[in-house]
Amino acid sequence: MLKTAELADGLLGTTLQWDDVEEIANECAKGVELKFGDKKSIKPLAEGVGLQSLLGIADVEWSTENEKSPYPNKFALKIGSPVALLQALEAQAAKLPPKVAADISDEFIKFLPPCHNSEIYFYNYIRTLSTSISILPDYYFGKEIELESDGNYTKGCIAIELVENVKTLSPLENFSDSQMLQVLDSLAKLQTQFLDMNEEERRKAPHRGLAGLYSTFKDWFLQLNNGLMAQFPDPEMQKLTETFARKLPEIMTADDLDLLPAQLEMQRVFVHGDLWSANIMWDAQDNLKKLIDFQMIHFGLAATDLARVFNTCLTPEARHANTDRYLEKYYKFLETRCKEAGKEVPFDLEQLTTTYQLAYPRVSAYLLPALTAVLEKVVSMPDSPIKLAFLGSFIAKVKGIYADIIEYHENRPEF
Repeated sequence: MLKTAELADGLLGTTLQWDDVEEIANECAKGVELKFGDKKSIKPLAEGVGLQSLLGIADVEWSTENEKSPYPNKFALKIGSPVALLQALEAQAAKLPPKVAADISDEFIKFLPPCHNSEIYFYNYIRTLSTSISILPDYYFGKEIELESDGNYTKGCIAIELVENVKTLSPLENFSDSQMLQVLDSLAKLQTQFLDMNEEERRKAPHRGLAGLYSTFKDWFLQLNNGLMAQFPDPEMQKLTETFARKLPEIMTADDLDLLPAQLEMQRVFVHGDLWSANIMWDAQDNLKKLIDFQMIHFGLAATDLARVFNTCLTPEARHANTDRYLEKYYKFLETRCKEAGKEVPFDLEQLTTTYQLAYPRVSAYLLPALTAVLEKVVSMPDSPIKLAFLGSFIAKVKGIYADIIEYHENRPEF
């Protein structure tokens, strides 16, 4: 295991130290010399973990000679680290051959730098825009990380606004119609901001299309995960996983999907890549406040984000009843946002619908490992009526996604 993948004596159990944060803050402060005072602390934010990072609330005292600090005393600090990911893999290791578990670990460790660096790429571009975007947290400073030849990471972090008095829904909850419409409008608004980005700048994105993002998620890994899901004692689940195992080699690949915009003569758009409940913040009245976590951004099909948010934030019944309507609503939002910005709409509704139908099986298959991890957490909860209710609804959601992967694949449109 890599040294920086193990718990260390730095911030949140990483190798990052306060001196490193101070240095990074100074590099981004544009001439203001900053130092930490005696007061500085950090504590985990919520659970404090993501698969590619550890997240904490930093509370510091800035010291400057003559100028006011450009950064607040309290902010969210995101530290690139595979600790949580490796802990999640460790929980599954007993079910896998040792070499396979080690190979998966190595692949995912390589996945960390482009994820961390994608978020910095995103915020650096947002900073160039002439107007602020209220649905995004403020970005303060950050530094990219690299995987070095000795198997360690260089040190990096991201400091962003600490958004308070908000909530996120768990993967076991579902969005109301009003919430889903707000998400679709916010996505359209964000995508419109990137339509003018030239191809040279797009090529600097750490993840090159859907295939670049999911280069770690080989079909053998998806089959391994499918085998884990098949162990759940549910006859319908076992039948679905058997069918999925047969169909996966036939499903359109990420490389094929990356070619669709050119083949259908439509523009590639900004894709959040991880648009689901954990990355959408709401106030107490269920008004959307912020979109967060831009580690999986790339340029490609809008259908990628739509399939992910529909799958994770709706019941199968609500998804089946509303997919066409939500695609139309999203498209109307995109038309409106483009008109307001004086930009051309990057595709038409027919192209959106076609690419959704073509992309759904592959992008939904990529979602399944995350759902397996959620299922493991639910199963490990103490027995209670609430657990049984959560388990029943979540299993229904997973089975609905499996069934629709097969359905969309078997009935994919010709183009």
